[in-house]
Amino acid sequence: MTDSGRILVGSASDAGDDGSFDSAVSDAGRVTVSASGAVRVTLAARPAVLGTFPGHKVEGVECLPGTDDALLGTDDENLGGYVRAAAYCGS
Repeated sequence: MTDSGRILVGSASDAGDDGSFDSAVSDAGRVTVSASGAVRVTLAARPAVLGTFPGHKVEGVECLPGTDDALLGTDDENLGGYVRAAAYCGS
């Protein structure tokens, strides 16, 4: 598998250290590199929501090389933190 070039973003609502939290991960566009090395960024006019996470504050999104999986990291303040994988990195 090759890199999809997908630009993933996390967004969250945060009412303070005790929550409540809600967040989403969205597909915000693509990055492509031409054979000559030119980089092009194309942002989505309307980012597509790939997943929502009620009760959690997703603050980190990272695609795992060679897979379709993204690691999602939360920081739910006084409620702890979590890491989970989701198949968001494919084309």
